[in-house]
This record gives sequence, C-alpha cells and structure tokens, in this order.
Amino acid sequence: MSLAQTSYCKRKGYDPQSPLCAHVIFSGFVEKVPNGTEADFAKTALFSRHPEMASWPRDHDWFFAKLNISNVWVLDYFGGIKTVTPEEYFNAVP
Repeated sequence: MSLAQTSYCKRKGYDPQSPLCAHVIFSGFVEKVPNGTEADFAKTALFSRHPEMASWPRDHDWFFAKLNISNVWVLDYFGGIKTVTPEEYFNAVP
C-alpha cells in the first residue's frame, strides 16, 4: 500500500516512487476463511465497501480469504526500509 493511492503525495508534489511517498509492504500466507464468525465478519466488511459483490454468481467458486501477516516493511524516508513485526503492527495505536 502506498500514500500514492491517496491525494497526499500529489498535494505535496512527491513522485509516487519517492520514499517520501510512504509505502507499507505486507507479506504472508493467504488462507481461506472457514465458515462461521470470521466468515460473517469478512462478508460484512467486503460487502459494506463493495455492495455489488453480494450479487455476484455463487457458481464462480470464489471464497473469502485473509492474509496471515508474517512480515511488514515500511519505506517512509531515505536510508532504507524499516522492519515491523506482526506483533508491533497489530498493537499499534492509530
């Protein structure tokens, strides 16, 4: 994900590839979400943002999945990338 996806970098005059236009990179394993509470949460989250998807054909065999994060990297300034542990990421206070 990048601040280039917002108007921030454009307003500041930053090139989208500049470290000043911060990037967060997530890696991990994609896992199918089992039916139950987690699947209900996934449906609510997805369909609240993309309501048209609720009526997509069921026979296309698509499913809900999640990214089990194993690494987080932040590139937000010159001098290299910063590593954030998944624990630090999930415990951060916005």
